[in-house]
Amino acid sequence: RLVYNSVYCLEELGNFDGLIICLGSMANIQKEDVQRRYFTEITRVPKVFAVTETEEIVSVNYENESGIREAVECLVNVHGITRFGMLGGREDNVDSRKRQVLFEKCLKDNGIEFKDENYEMTDMSVNCRKEAAALLDRIPDIQAIFCVNDAVAVGLFEEMHARHMEPGREIKVFGFDNTKMAGRMIPTLASIGADETTLGRKSLELLLAMMNGEKVSSVRIPTRLYGRESFAYEMYDYTKQEMLNVDSAFIYRMFDDCFYRYRYEYIDRESVNLKRLFWEFMNRLLTAVKNRYMSREEFRETSELIDIFFENGAMDYTDAGKLLHSIDRVQGAINTSQTMVSASANMYINRLFTRMRDAAIKAQSDALILQKESVVATRQNLLDFMIENTDYTGDCEDKIENIISHFDLLGMKNAALFLFDEPVIFEEDNMNIFPSHIRMKCGVKEGELYVLPYERQRCLLSEMFKRIELLPNCYECVVFPITFRKKIYGFMVTEFTQDTSSMGEFVAEQIGRLLAEAMESEK
Repeated sequence: RLVYNSVYCLEELGNFDGLIICLGSMANIQKEDVQRRYFTEITRVPKVFAVTETEEIVSVNYENESGIREAVECLVNVHGITRFGMLGGREDNVDSRKRQVLFEKCLKDNGIEFKDENYEMTDMSVNCRKEAAALLDRIPDIQAIFCVNDAVAVGLFEEMHARHMEPGREIKVFGFDNTKMAGRMIPTLASIGADETTLGRKSLELLLAMMNGEKVSSVRIPTRLYGRESFAYEMYDYTKQEMLNVDSAFIYRMFDDCFYRYRYEYIDRESVNLKRLFWEFMNRLLTAVKNRYMSREEFRETSELIDIFFENGAMDYTDAGKLLHSIDRVQGAINTSQTMVSASANMYINRLFTRMRDAAIKAQSDALILQKESVVATRQNLLDFMIENTDYTGDCEDKIENIISHFDLLGMKNAALFLFDEPVIFEEDNMNIFPSHIRMKCGVKEGELYVLPYERQRCLLSEMFKRIELLPNCYECVVFPITFRKKIYGFMVTEFTQDTSSMGEFVAEQIGRLLAEAMESEK
């Protein structure tokens, strides 16, 4: 892992215009190293720190208390719960300790005592079923459990399922971070997350302001509870009056509630404005309720708008269960309204709600199928690549060139492979391990491989990110060091996609193994 983390040495070599640095607990564990690197050696580059509690720096952190307090007060005052537990995190993690302290404080403010036996430490990963079992065994009548993050809730759910306990029914469960994982768990996990914006987005806003010469200060982002099946929680009511008045603010509020991730999305000019599109078809639907009439033509046009909405990825910004629940609430409120609606209008309105429900389910199913197909394709691509580079029955004189010439088999749409002339030997106490130059061996653009002639390969390491020449529509790239044991062979730079985020590190490791074997065989 130390060898792999040598990629962070590129901070000093990349000639970046600005840096967003996420250190977490490392800011305290290696405080002297952090101070030296970021405040002595890297001084000219504007920097914003995310999830880092260090004085005299510009940082962006969660304001943990608001979300935790919202959850505790609902559990105590609405559900009458008195027996709480917490699956916490490591002692060296600042956020973990803060969340524990705040949880205890919020419980105390609501007249609930929190004892040592109510707390179980974890490593903050999904592999904490043993710790979950210990907490459940120690407090068999526990009513609610706070997980320090969403990953820990995975282990808790596994243990509860093994005991035939359903989260949300026998025990209320809520996590922290409101990751996409929370909405995909079974049952879905209630979780505390950012209220107004994400840590990354706010960090970028501050960094851009700093780069423009503006003076900025540290920011704490308020948090809130996002209710789901493991702990049902309504963030606001859908009142009949708002619906019957066709209140635009109500429609936009419903969108922000259901598709809460959309507010963080970068929307370019070519993208469909989903928020406006949602307003359009909901406005037509509620207007029909208000006017007690909907024509066949209006029904057809509204149906088409609903289809366009879901076909353009609306489900990427919500949880299926949450959306379906919201649709049911609005439909139920309309159907129980005393407003007299014609039979034909009532039929059309209910058919539109059914169309929304069906479109949401279909879009979710299609996304899961595509995700599964993508995983299968990525594995097959890697298998094909490994076969081509480990088939020693043919006449392959240069194994390294063979790796380069089959780089496109990995299936990455836009990527580049950079290698040093000689592998770099990692030295733990030496942060200046990289040479000044590197070679771009090959690249892939829109899936097409091009291998550079030897005389065009060499470039400054600091120019590596410019050399990859990503296409105009590739806004983000990610760097994976190619390593094997204590040797660093180079870097794989790829367009950032869901596939590269989940498989990129593993792919780079396999390339490192192949390079190590190829160089060993040349000796």
